[in-house]
Amino acid sequence: MWKVGNTEITSEMAQAVHDRSNDEWSIGSLVAMLIRDFGVSEDDAEKVVEEVLDLNG
Repeated sequence: MWKVGNTEITSEMAQAVHDRSNDEWSIGSLVAMLIRDFGVSEDDAEKVVEEVLDLNG
């Protein structure tokens, strides 16, 4: 686990972003999924997506 803004990124959250990015979800769709499914704030959601995608290359 690591923290981006006020959000702790869990392995479950990172896996969800990674799995859906392979399905060619847009950044906006990934952000919306984090907000809806994981309760990530709007302020942090895009940063979380970028962080996870950067780690996965």
